[in-house]
Amino acid sequence: MRRFFHLTLAVSVVAVMAVPMKAQETKQTVKEAYMPFDVGEIKPTGWLHDWAGMASRGLTKNLGDDFTEFVEGWQTADAPGWWHYEQTGYYADGVTRLGFILDDTLLMNRSRRIMEAVMARQKPNGYILSNNKDYIENWGKTDGDYGMYWSEAVFCRAALAYYSATHDERILSMLENVYDEFPLFERKDANKPLSGGELDNMRRIVGLENMLEISRYSGDKQFVDRAMKVYGNYESGYLDSWVNDKAFMRTAICHGVSYNESAKLCAAAYIWNANPDYLAASVNAYEFLQEHFVLPLGANSSNEYLHGIGAFEAAEACDISDFLWSNVWMARATGEAKYGDRIEKDFFNALPTAVSSYFDLSVYTTAMNRIPGVHLKIRDDGQYYKVIHDPTCCSANINRVLPNYVINMCMHNQQNELMWLLYAPAHLKTRDGKYDIEMQTEYPFRESIRLTVSAMPEGENLLLRVPDWCKNATCSVNGKMINAVPMNGFYRIERKWKVGDVVELTLPMEARLETGTEQFADFNGTQPYWGIMEPSNDDFEYSGFAKGGDYAIVNYGPLVFGLSLQAKDASYYELNEERWHEFRYALDDKSLKDSKITFRDLPPYFRWSKDNAPITISVKANLIDWEPDKGDPKLPIEMPEVKQQNVELQLIPIGCAPYRLSMFPFSH
Repeated sequence: MRRFFHLTLAVSVVAVMAVPMKAQETKQTVKEAYMPFDVGEIKPTGWLHDWAGMASRGLTKNLGDDFTEFVEGWQTADAPGWWHYEQTGYYADGVTRLGFILDDTLLMNRSRRIMEAVMARQKPNGYILSNNKDYIENWGKTDGDYGMYWSEAVFCRAALAYYSATHDERILSMLENVYDEFPLFERKDANKPLSGGELDNMRRIVGLENMLEISRYSGDKQFVDRAMKVYGNYESGYLDSWVNDKAFMRTAICHGVSYNESAKLCAAAYIWNANPDYLAASVNAYEFLQEHFVLPLGANSSNEYLHGIGAFEAAEACDISDFLWSNVWMARATGEAKYGDRIEKDFFNALPTAVSSYFDLSVYTTAMNRIPGVHLKIRDDGQYYKVIHDPTCCSANINRVLPNYVINMCMHNQQNELMWLLYAPAHLKTRDGKYDIEMQTEYPFRESIRLTVSAMPEGENLLLRVPDWCKNATCSVNGKMINAVPMNGFYRIERKWKVGDVVELTLPMEARLETGTEQFADFNGTQPYWGIMEPSNDDFEYSGFAKGGDYAIVNYGPLVFGLSLQAKDASYYELNEERWHEFRYALDDKSLKDSKITFRDLPPYFRWSKDNAPITISVKANLIDWEPDKGDPKLPIEMPEVKQQNVELQLIPIGCAPYRLSMFPFSH
């Protein structure tokens, strides 16, 4: 299987892209499962292109311009630890994907240089990491440092994206060599359900998802077969923990990234082995995560460990990225609309709150409420806007989110179904000319979506996702309304497609009040924190969830709205609280009565900013006597005294409000 090349450095990406793609002979077992299009075949347009362009000129460019760690990245073999390769592997993935969806020459060539350097240093046994002697000697062994296999998996995602974009056969050969003799890892104790500690260590097998993709691209099933051997060795843990015993509290004491990366692996395997228990394991794991740890802004909380749902609980930027990526795999395996809902929630709320309006700064942690002088639950400096944070994983990982959304907006399967899972202005145009569909929309700021078909394969059926929050969706083809109601979360359109066919989907939006109660993961009477489980959390599990205060959230479509606390439209952090607006407000069940929604045209060059908010919602609130503990903030469990009633507030999408109150105390 190993193939070797004498490498000649290409002078441009164009030269690489001329290489023909290898025939795909092997098909996934589950014909209903979905496959993404090649990287670059879906391009962002409209406001989404504006935002992607800011990312390409902002963080994604600047990290590789100004910071030695990312300038060198995977191009160097001299870094001592695997964590350098994990963190810069995230960056390589983001650079590659963003570069090719934008045809950005600078980023594409930056990606090419990384790939050429790694191919040039690959050893005969497939090893691609550093000159670290211990790593070289232990490569391929099951007792080797888990981190080197994890960082390899992170980078190989970038290499797969590069291959998808360029069809450069040398890249596929490199990947085959990496995974040709992937260690057949086994569980140390197959008689126990999984623990959070074991899930952390299972980052070493995340490369299984890459092996499945290599078989999809190459047609060589040996990588699927080898992967399934490892899956079989872990089967007892996955199935006992998440299907049979449902030992969720045991697996929940886990690093947020580790949970996301490990929990979706069985769904990826299901695409090939069609074992319903494998799918059930991932589905159950993500329903548990959704119920207890996913914040209303769309990403799971993590104080390194999963932490709970609260107004000041924070999501790390890494989890914003990995939660989206994992839900893409869930959508691919299941074809279920709910995963599109979850991805959109994350993308339209968590991502813009984690980056500055020009996409040139980021926060390490983001939360529903971000109030000057009031700390979040993790990393005091993590809520500050910076170009780079320490550790650098979140600064790098955040660059993957936007391109991964675009790349996975629609997918197709072997049942002649084109599933449009995610919405935003974009253009699908495949290299083989089979698909050419342009989506024109200002979604999520407007409810109308228009698709113009210039090419569609004969017999292809179009599936359009109807979000769960939308109760009165309508759909028409060439002006004629479709009478059928959506089934399983999708409009299904079967017809003989013609050039110029126009499909219009309308997703009526209204302001909605979502209420609930804060819940905090309880570990023997306390909340977990980084270090409490060290050196091992194998025998720990959460005791349950402690209840906090009642909350209310205003939603409109997939967007969460909040009260901007800024006097100016800026991303700086200002400790002089007199410069900031009042925040001590509570909502009640009458807050949306007679509310008014105001629309503003999207500017020619869109960015998420306070002064540019495309939608404003007026609500009535009560000013209360509430002073949150600045070191350990929570919502009040009992409603404080009301100081002023029926104060009219103007709420905007939280992505437009770097400093905000969006999880309000709720008065029954």
